[in-house]
Amino acid sequence: MPEYPSRPDGLTALLRPRSVVVLGASAKKRASGNDVLRNLRQAGYDGDLHVVHPVASSVEGLEAVPDIGALPTGIDAGVVSLPTPAVLDALRGLEKAGCRSALVPTAGLDAATALEVARFAAASDMTVHGPNCMGVINLTDRVPLWISDSGITRLPAGNVALVAQSGSAAIFIAHSTGPVRYSKIVSTGGEYGATTAAYLSWLARDPATTAAGVLLESIKDVPSFVEGVAAMRAAGKPVVVLKVGRSSVGSAATTAHTGALIGSGAAYQALFDQLDLPVVTDYDEMAAVLQCLAVPELPAAAGTRVGVITISGGQAALTADLAADRGLTVPRFAEATARGLESAMPGAPGHNPFDAGGSVEYPDGGFRRSVELIAADDDVDSVLVVLDAQATMTDAETDYEADEFRAARAVAESAPGKPVVVASSSALSVQPRCEEQAGPAVPVLRGIGNALVALQALARNRQPVADGVRPGARWLPEAEAVEALKEEVAQHRGALSADLTRRLLALYGLPLVESAVVPDADAAVRWADEHGYPLVVKVSSPDVPHRSDVGGVVLGVADEAALRQAVEDIAAQVRAAHPEAVIEGFEIQQQVAADSTEALLGFVADPVFGAVTTVGTGGTLVELYADTASALSPVGPDEAAALINRTRLGTLLGGYRNLLPKTDTSPLADAAHRLSLLGTDFAGLLTEADLNPAFVQHGTGRVLIADSLLVARND
Repeated sequence: MPEYPSRPDGLTALLRPRSVVVLGASAKKRASGNDVLRNLRQAGYDGDLHVVHPVASSVEGLEAVPDIGALPTGIDAGVVSLPTPAVLDALRGLEKAGCRSALVPTAGLDAATALEVARFAAASDMTVHGPNCMGVINLTDRVPLWISDSGITRLPAGNVALVAQSGSAAIFIAHSTGPVRYSKIVSTGGEYGATTAAYLSWLARDPATTAAGVLLESIKDVPSFVEGVAAMRAAGKPVVVLKVGRSSVGSAATTAHTGALIGSGAAYQALFDQLDLPVVTDYDEMAAVLQCLAVPELPAAAGTRVGVITISGGQAALTADLAADRGLTVPRFAEATARGLESAMPGAPGHNPFDAGGSVEYPDGGFRRSVELIAADDDVDSVLVVLDAQATMTDAETDYEADEFRAARAVAESAPGKPVVVASSSALSVQPRCEEQAGPAVPVLRGIGNALVALQALARNRQPVADGVRPGARWLPEAEAVEALKEEVAQHRGALSADLTRRLLALYGLPLVESAVVPDADAAVRWADEHGYPLVVKVSSPDVPHRSDVGGVVLGVADEAALRQAVEDIAAQVRAAHPEAVIEGFEIQQQVAADSTEALLGFVADPVFGAVTTVGTGGTLVELYADTASALSPVGPDEAAALINRTRLGTLLGGYRNLLPKTDTSPLADAAHRLSLLGTDFAGLLTEADLNPAFVQHGTGRVLIADSLLVARND
C-alpha cells in the first residue's frame, strides 16, 4: 500500500483507501457490491476489507457484520450499493462511524430522496461520490472500487486519468484507446458531493498522472471547475474535454441523466475557450488526443500551423480540407523548405501538404529528408505524416512503408520541440507493426481527421488560467445608481421600455445615438426642428421587440413631410401585424453617417454560467451571417478585443483587402466590456440584451448604438 497522510482528505481516502467497507453485497446472488469485493480481491488489495450484511455471517469469503455500528471507526471508504430507500440511512450511519468517504452507485433515486442525499452530501464532512455512478479505479495502486466486472479494473497502469460522469462512457474509452495506459478512472455520476472539478484539483497533485481526459455532461460549480483546470495547468498537466448534450435532444438526455441544469452549448464553448481547453466531439477524437497526451516525449505545439507530408495526392487534398475544418492552418512552406523538398523528392512540387508520392524517383532517404525539412520550417508548429499500410502489400511495398514510419520516428527523436504525429489508414491487422516501427514517441493515430484534432489539442492548454477566469473591471458604474435601477427593472417583465433601456445603457457608459421617444407626429416634428435631418423613426412598444420585422422602422427621413408620413406608416404597419400591441410612441433618432459598419453586441443570461457576452457582425441579417464570438461575463477590454478578432467583423475592420479603412476596434471592445458588466450586475433580472446595430465608424472606430433591446425575466 502507498504512504498516506495521517488523515487523508476525502478523495484520497476514496482513491487510496487503507480500509473499505461494502454495503449491499449478497450472500446468495451476484450483486454490484459483490463485484466490488471481487475486483478488490483480484487486484490484490491489501487494506482492511469489511462487509455489512443484516443476516449472513460471511459474504464472498469475508466475515460480515450485521450493521454499521459493528464496524471499526474511521474507515476510509464505504461503498453504499443499496436500494434507494436504504441509501440515506446508510450514509448517516457511515458518517456517524467516522467514515471519510462514501461511494453511492445507486441509480434512480426518487426526487425526494435525491434532494435529501444532495443536502446530506453538501453538509457532511464525509465526501460523498455519486450517486448513479460506477465507481473509481486507482490503477496506480490497484484499488478498484468499481461495480462491474468489465475488464477495466485489470488494465495496466499508466499516466493518463479519465474522469467521466458516465461510467459506460469511461469503459468504452478505456477499452478503445489502444496504447494509452491509465492512472485513474473515475465515474462521477450525479456529482452530489465529489465533482469533476474536485477530481481535477486532486489529479493535479497526483504524481502518477500527467494528463486527463474529461467527459462532461454538466458543470454544477463553474468557479470550482476553473480552479480544477487552473491546478492542472499550473502542474503542467494538459486536459481534454468531450462535452455531451450540445444539441437540444442531447441536452434533454443529459438533464435526464444527471438531474442538473444544463447551460447552453455556446456558454460551455465560451468557458472552454477562455480556459484554452481543447474540446473533442466524439470518442474517436478523444482517443486520438489521449494517445498523444499519454506520450511524455511528445512536445506541445507552439501554434496551429501544421506541415503535412503524404504519399498520395488525394490524401494531401483531403488533409488540407480537414485541417481548415478543425481550426488548423496549412501554411505555405518557406522558399528554402520548398526547394529542399523538391530536391529530396524530385518531381514532387514543394507545396504544403507535400505529396511525396508524386516523386518520379522516390530516392532512398528522400522521405526522411522531407520530414526533416518540414519539421525545421519556422512557419510550422507541428508535423503530420499521413501513411497507410495494407494487409495485401508486397514485401517490397512493406519495406518502403516501414522506412516511412521509421523516418517519422527518427525526425521525432531529433526535431526541436515540435510534435510529429502519424495519421494511419492502415489495415487493423498491420496497425501494431506500424506502431512498433514508429516507436513510442510518435503516436500512430487512426484517421486523418482524428490526427488533426489531436494536433489542434496539442496547441491548447498553454495559456495560464486567470484568477477566476473573469478579468476585473477597469471601470464600474456608481453602485447606488445600479441598485436603484435594479429595483426598477425588478418591477418589469419582458422587453423594457425605451426610456428604461436608455437609462440603463447610459449608466454603464454605452454610447447611444441621440434620440427621443415622442407621442405623435407633431412632437416628432418639433424634435426634428431642433436636431435636424436626416432621421430614423421607429415604433416604441414593449410588445414589438424586433421592430424592422413588422415595418416598425423607417430610415432616411429627410424632411417634415417624410417624417409625418413615416409616423403614419409605422403606426399602420404595426397595428396590422400586432393588433394588440401597445404603441407608447415613436422613437426619433439622428441617422448615423454612411461611413460605418454594423456590429452586434449582446448577452444572454445562462442558467449555469450567468451572462454570456457576444460580439459580432450586426444588422438585419445577423442570424444569416452567424458571425459572433462569445465569452463568460464580465469580459475585460483585452478579452473583448480578442473576441472581435475571432470574428469576420474583426477581419473586415482590420482592413481586409482594403475593402474598408483599417479601423480601431478598441471602442467596440470597450462597449462590449461595459455591456458585460451590465449583464453581470443584472444577471438575475435580465435574460438578454441585443444592441443591434451598433455602428462602428470607419477609421476612428467610434461606436454609436442605434437600436437596443433589454428583456426582463418573465417569471
